[in-house]
Amino acid sequence: MSDVVTLTDALHMIREVGAVTGTSNRAGELLRQLDDSLALLIRPKPLRVLYLIWRNPWMAAGDETFINSMLVRAGFTNAVRTARYPELTDEEIRQLNPEVIFLSSEPYPFEEKHKILLSEIVPGAHVVLVHGEVFSWYGSRLLQFADYVNRLIPQLP
Repeated sequence: MSDVVTLTDALHMIREVGAVTGTSNRAGELLRQLDDSLALLIRPKPLRVLYLIWRNPWMAAGDETFINSMLVRAGFTNAVRTARYPELTDEEIRQLNPEVIFLSSEPYPFEEKHKILLSEIVPGAHVVLVHGEVFSWYGSRLLQFADYVNRLIPQLP
């Protein structure tokens, strides 16, 4: 059982799982690889991002979530300061006025039609479909994070 909310929590969990399973050397190697990978992360200009995970109702990743921790690590500012996964109305999304809206591929399978809808709600926002596992799965998938974000940055305003 784990309660991973931050990148630090995820790294601690990897170390602990390695100790419990007798694979501390492998866990240590993974941690070194993660450290090297994250060091290659290119910092974008600071952008206020709304990261949506669900539709009907809209739900966002807020403070006290692993997703928020990864957004911050990537150099973004989370537009949602509420804890956990608040429900949002169209008007609340409009009032947040994010510069960028990330539509996660999971748990809700956002599509192009949702990009269009959100562009109507917040006309000035740049709406992007993103791979949710890169932002929300901790463990060895973290090795993909820096490369993914580095490829994502040139698509942003």
